Amino acid sequence: MKVLAIYGSPRKNGNTAQMMEAALSVFPPQAEIHKIFLSDLNFSACGPCRECKEKGFCVLNDGMQEVFKELQWAEIILIGTPAQFSDVSADLKKFMERTWWMKGELKNKIGGSVISGRRYMESAINTLHAFMLRHRMILGGSGALGFTFTEMGTLENDPLAIRDARNTGMRLIELYQLIYP
Repeated sequence: MKVLAIYGSPRKNGNTAQMMEAALSVFPPQAEIHKIFLSDLNFSACGPCRECKEKGFCVLNDGMQEVFKELQWAEIILIGTPAQFSDVSADLKKFMERTWWMKGELKNKIGGSVISGRRYMESAINTLHAFMLRHRMILGGSGALGFTFTEMGTLENDPLAIRDARNTGMRLIELYQLIYP
């Protein structure tokens, strides 16, 4: 079981990270879990060069090159983001746009999502689901939402968020077992 966890929050120990850890905590010990913190990467936004259309890969040589390899390696992709201005974080949006060239490469990979925020998270979940569906991934549920009131360490005010994050992880495992019996 190859799991790639993509952390879209600039806070490595914030509420989104806690929800991601809750989702990952249910995976069996033999699962290979790789973590990518987008805030650690130096990468550009997708430009209008469109060279990927002709060459079949992204020509921008930056921190995303390793991420592309990890995405190809993974069987399960779990993405976490805070809701920022009613949508995903800027780094996560930039990441999603950079995967445009990977048409078909993520097909049938299992995708899950966790989102933390104060409110207005619907657009963020829609953006994540649209990303996964555009890549023809298999959605692992509706995603886990945590009402964390934007302050670090307030996830304890929403015990349902931890439960939902764990349930998201369990659903990803369940789908994996159906696809890879």
